[in-house]
Amino acid sequence: MAKIGDLLVQKGLIKPEQLALAIEENKRSGEILGQVLVRMKLVTQAQLLETLAEQLELLFYPSLQKIVVSEEVIRAVPAKFVWHYKFMPLNIRGKVLTIAVSDPFAVWPMEDLKLHLGYDVVRGLATEEEILSALRRYYGVGAETVEEILLQSSQPAAAAPKEAKKTAAAGGDIEDLENFAQDASVVKLVNQILTEAVSSRTTDIHLESYRDRVLVRYRIDGILYEIRLPQQVKDLYAAIVSRIKIMANLNVVERRMPQDGRAIIKVQDKQVDLRISIIPALHGENVVIRILPMNMLFNLGDLGMKPEDLKNLESLLAKPHGIVFLTGPTGSGKTTTLYACLSKLNKEAIKIITIEDPIEYELNGVMQIQVRPEIGFTFANALRSILRHDPDIMMVGEVRDLETAELAIRTSLTGHLIFSTLHTNDSCSGVTRLLDIGIEPYLVASSVNAFISQRLVRVICPNCKQERKDKDALPKWIRDVRTYYGKGCDHCKSSGYRGRVAIYEMLFINDELRELITNKVSANQIKAKAKEIGFKTLFDAGVEKIKEGVTTAEEVLRVAELESD
Repeated sequence: MAKIGDLLVQKGLIKPEQLALAIEENKRSGEILGQVLVRMKLVTQAQLLETLAEQLELLFYPSLQKIVVSEEVIRAVPAKFVWHYKFMPLNIRGKVLTIAVSDPFAVWPMEDLKLHLGYDVVRGLATEEEILSALRRYYGVGAETVEEILLQSSQPAAAAPKEAKKTAAAGGDIEDLENFAQDASVVKLVNQILTEAVSSRTTDIHLESYRDRVLVRYRIDGILYEIRLPQQVKDLYAAIVSRIKIMANLNVVERRMPQDGRAIIKVQDKQVDLRISIIPALHGENVVIRILPMNMLFNLGDLGMKPEDLKNLESLLAKPHGIVFLTGPTGSGKTTTLYACLSKLNKEAIKIITIEDPIEYELNGVMQIQVRPEIGFTFANALRSILRHDPDIMMVGEVRDLETAELAIRTSLTGHLIFSTLHTNDSCSGVTRLLDIGIEPYLVASSVNAFISQRLVRVICPNCKQERKDKDALPKWIRDVRTYYGKGCDHCKSSGYRGRVAIYEMLFINDELRELITNKVSANQIKAKAKEIGFKTLFDAGVEKIKEGVTTAEEVLRVAELESD
């Protein structure tokens, strides 16, 4: 049998001198040669396993996603086995179980499976990443932990305390529930849900309880994806919610009123901030956890703006006074853009104060204030107070009412640069929104420097990006352009997208627009005049991203309205 190193050289995957270096490292460290080659990044794990499969005359599975595993197979092989030994069962024929493993030299799993399950085992090889992805897909996150908890609760030797645990899990006695929520297994289960979310680039976790099931969804790149969990997790849901409450220092006993809290955890060597909101619903409390990184670097250059838009925004930041409004729905990235602007302006000689609800990220050198409406500390009251703290630049998290809007605008007229947000569909509607609130037209015209509207569009996954050939399936307005799409792969969870980028429309208020605002014209008239002087809409910005091969027509139409003209 040829040695693995020689096979890799024969296949042209490594050079003889690289193999010699790896053998030296192998003798020094005592690691298996294959592990050394992967660690030294001379080959990938997939290349190594494919070569090993040839050497050992085993099957190699480049992608387990294409293999459909029946429920019968999943039921036959307990979660505790597959997660402990990190293998994926693929099929059962008679007494023969076919599995995928990433370590062909581990013999104990084969012996244990034969001893405990009674199957003869046939191995195939797949990367550890493929196996773990398949385990999450078929068994669900935390499946082995749920199995362990339910197994413990059924042990006759500990009938009294475990019976209390079962009552607690069903939402019974409060004291039992609180004790159960701090059980090592429940803590581990919640940690697994959080760890999986962070590793999947999740921004929000939704836990929802219904009559016959628990639904857990992760919001990734703005879209919700259901995460498979074992069906038995329904019996543990009350304990899971209580554990989350304990993490956020919330009242475990209170189940009738909404509660909000936060927790800081460490996952994969990085700290993340969890914003936790719990609200009672028909079949139990529902939970939403927003995941925010503790250390975010905000840079205007990373926002995805075109060079001319970036130059225009920097000219806005250079103005000594006035107000800049960002518009868009919740989750459109307004906060990130605002923080990037403040980071650009944050200098020793400048005092910056923000009023937020909530404070999403900490900015070093910026005085950040959290409003508390329940005790009367509103945006308007906070704005009045901070003027006595001698600020140069202020950010008001959101203009919601006449009092806040009027204070912000009048403050901008007294020599302050102010940033804030409005909930409108586009930038031109920002003018009519302020007028509807009750602001006088002359105040809007004289104080506002710009309205900036933005949306987030998903980026085509670079791993499975392909040129689109079916031009007839595309809208007419984009058929004459070379376009791309994501075919779908493990890196993007078969969605075809990975990551997001912002698209912007920027309405800079000049003298012509000021005259229209003073005359109280409609948003459509403002837009028509703005287009005459070069204004580009969100849709226009989206089309440019399509032409650049960044996103797709479907994604742009999801977030921006098609221009009829």
